[in-house]
Amino acid sequence: MLLSSNDIKKTIRFYIDYLEECGQSIAPHCAILLINNRESSYGYLACENGLFDNYVVINPFNEPCRLKLVLLKELQLIKNSQNDNLDKLISEGEDKFTSCIEHGVALKNAFMLEVNKCETTLLSTVSKVIDDDKVKAVLENLIINSLEEMHGNISKTTQNIVEQLKTLRQNNQLLKQQIEETLKPKKKTAEGINPKSLTFDDSCEQKPILSYKVLIAEPSDIFSSVIDKIFSETVFKYLLVHDGQTVLAQITEFNPDVILMAYDLPKLNGIEVTKALRKAGNEVPVVAYTHLNDKKMIKRWIPLGLSGYIIKPSKKSVILRSITKAINNPIDILYHKGSDKEDIQWVPEYSVGNKEMDEQHKTLFIMINEFFHRDNKEAVVNIFQHLTSYVDLHFKAEENLLRQINYPKTAEHIKQHNELTDKFHLLEQKLDNYTIDLHHKISTFLYSWLTSHILKSDMDYKYYAQSIEETSFSHYDL
Repeated sequence: MLLSSNDIKKTIRFYIDYLEECGQSIAPHCAILLINNRESSYGYLACENGLFDNYVVINPFNEPCRLKLVLLKELQLIKNSQNDNLDKLISEGEDKFTSCIEHGVALKNAFMLEVNKCETTLLSTVSKVIDDDKVKAVLENLIINSLEEMHGNISKTTQNIVEQLKTLRQNNQLLKQQIEETLKPKKKTAEGINPKSLTFDDSCEQKPILSYKVLIAEPSDIFSSVIDKIFSETVFKYLLVHDGQTVLAQITEFNPDVILMAYDLPKLNGIEVTKALRKAGNEVPVVAYTHLNDKKMIKRWIPLGLSGYIIKPSKKSVILRSITKAINNPIDILYHKGSDKEDIQWVPEYSVGNKEMDEQHKTLFIMINEFFHRDNKEAVVNIFQHLTSYVDLHFKAEENLLRQINYPKTAEHIKQHNELTDKFHLLEQKLDNYTIDLHHKISTFLYSWLTSHILKSDMDYKYYAQSIEETSFSHYDL
């Protein structure tokens, strides 16, 4: 199988997906990377670790003979083709060079024959002898008799192997005990998380740790087995399902505290499932568990209230930390009932009672939606700069309103504004080194900030204005 690409990371991802899809039905094969010169180090690492069998640089294609050699070797056609090539050399007047090659090949074949004989003798003897001292004595005698005409280094290396064999045999029982200890059933723990961190503030009633439930939706058998093993060793209760419809069917019955969900679910994908949950008014935290090539879907997912996302494959600690964070810090979910859109939407329920403030909030919704769905650095940076400037103006107008109604928490509200302003300016600087991951993280932050800003902080001064029966509050001049 020849895999040619200008992006070796995508090629590796494609090949892994292919292996995963084929499973046990895949035919025996050799996989060879065809890469460009600047990615040769990646090709070496991929082959060194056994994912691919070999690699050839084809861009620039300055070693065409190497590709032919690799193919002949993998197809086991070297012996069939070498004589033809040597005849060609003779016809070109390279008699001495040809003779040299043939003599070297003959020496190598004779040497390898002796080594193979020695190996067969050693293995046969080892299988018959049990006592360690006898093993050493017999093998040392074989080394002297069978390898006396070979190079001294061969003899020394083989004797070292004997010593290693003796040591391994002596430690065999210890290794067996260690394996048995490893295979013993483990006591379930919250390994990878701090159970004490699974608490809410003192004003909330804390749930017993053992009652936290995770609904896991993963279509792949390979990743399902990995996830199953991870959660089987924790104190979480969990339910593993394989399609979107089953997720919705289990919501009421299982009543999870958090959902770990793949995007590529059959029947209903992860986004469709989340949309259905939000329309039904369910605010359960959702953590996306996606392939690298599904990253582009994250920006469609965030407006539906995404608590986080993990790229497959991930370490156990990363998965458990994301689940713990989603449980411990659930985000507020914006209104989605009756809407098929994936944007966040301003609805009358979000009104703070002041016409100008409501108009500014509507503008924030529009700008943040636009930030979510942009897909290149220049546009993203431009939108965020405008958003930062608009947030500054909005905060000043809101602070002026709070002073006019003598809101008792004005100083606290202004402090929150100052902290958020600093955060916005810091994120604006980070966008100089734009990545899609940074884009997603900022998008998640904006969603969380908007919900806490409108659904909590701003609703406080709305209720205050209503409590003092400030009838003109709706039309205050800001």
